[in-house]
Amino acid sequence: LKHSLQGQAPTMMRVPASWACLLAALLLAAAASPSTWSVAGSGRHTDNATALLLDAQSIMEVANFAMLATHASAGPDASSGIASDINTRIVSPKPIVQVTDASGLAVIFIDTNNMSRKYTEIEDGIVARGAARVNLLYYDKDGVGYVSMRGNATICPDEEARQEWWDGWTPFYPDKEKTSFYSVIKFVPDWLEVVGGSRGNVQSGRTDWLPVSLRRGARYWEVVVPAGPTPSPAPPPPPPGSGWHCSLCGHVYDAQKDGGGLPFEQLPDTFKCPVCAAPKSAFKKQVSAGGEVRWVHEDPDIFS
Repeated sequence: LKHSLQGQAPTMMRVPASWACLLAALLLAAAASPSTWSVAGSGRHTDNATALLLDAQSIMEVANFAMLATHASAGPDASSGIASDINTRIVSPKPIVQVTDASGLAVIFIDTNNMSRKYTEIEDGIVARGAARVNLLYYDKDGVGYVSMRGNATICPDEEARQEWWDGWTPFYPDKEKTSFYSVIKFVPDWLEVVGGSRGNVQSGRTDWLPVSLRRGARYWEVVVPAGPTPSPAPPPPPPGSGWHCSLCGHVYDAQKDGGGLPFEQLPDTFKCPVCAAPKSAFKKQVSAGGEVRWVHEDPDIFS
């Protein structure tokens, strides 16, 4: 993560305006920069959470629109989907209150028609599951960044909906907040993921591309840096004889028994294997994992 653990402003880097280039840029930046966010720095630095929330807000403001995903409610026609389906649509959330600390970005208001599918799905979700879990995604196309949030959604009471009216919704409601079908969704996020391109340059530095994430507690957002992916297992040690070997009988040279105490290098060229009579040239050097040098030869076709 490009923010320091002291919550300094993010460093900037130009990122090409395509997803493929973004991913490549993230990996290159991670390899080039040692200042990635450590697991030890997770969850307790509210100044860094604030910096990330400010980055998220900058992306949200530029994106303007967002995508809202809800669990489907089984209905009489195919457009409703079945209970296991997810329905997504473009929405125009009301701009959030300016972030000043790690308690910010606590709620987002989204207008809706009270006859819409998302209105029904949110109400059905509360009845069926006790909560309507939704996802809200802002995408900054030009800056190649996004903010993805999940949390609980409810339908505001009429009075609260009127209080939260935003003039940006005027084209959809002829009588503004007094329009009969005007309603407002109250979205309370509890998980946030942010990847900032040229505007925020927020990166996790992970090779598996898992983004920087924040989790909201009772009052404040906390930075969550999951442990790195399980490292690949170490390659197996080389098989016996992978050094110098001749592929004959598998005999290991014993200086005391086979050569009168002489190291293998000092044996005359006329030396032959005491087991299969292979010439000295058939022996190859083998170094064990512990560093021990042995002279062996083996033939898997003969001794299989």
